[in-house]
Amino acid sequence: MHWGNKITLVFIGFVILIISMVVFSMRQEFHMVEENYYEEEIAYEGKMNEIKNGRDWPGLVSAKQEGQMLKLKFADAEKVKGKIQFYRPADADLDFFVPISEEINIPIEKFKAGSWKISFSWETDGKKYFKEEQIFIQR
Repeated sequence: MHWGNKITLVFIGFVILIISMVVFSMRQEFHMVEENYYEEEIAYEGKMNEIKNGRDWPGLVSAKQEGQMLKLKFADAEKVKGKIQFYRPADADLDFFVPISEEINIPIEKFKAGSWKISFSWETDGKKYFKEEQIFIQR
């Protein structure tokens, strides 16, 4: 085979590779973490204050898997109003909320195995709090 033919084959292979990569990347799905990210960015300073308040919260806020149940504990729940968000980074369709209460037990079957973020957002006496935990659900 002549060297000119080899160069032509390498060039054609490179073009096919680039076209394949473009087609593949255009077919990938992606989910934005927040649909209204601009408004979320503006409210970021308030969120940082909520996180600081959550760190300073004297009560217990926890989530852990025990057997076939996910156990959530929130001390002094009768004094607060708020919600708990279950966020699945890999699939936004699996996200859901529950209201805060003293102890919540959720069956593991409700969750897809893998990484989850659990966000506690609550308010008491006009002060807002936020705490987040990362868990890994196993089956």
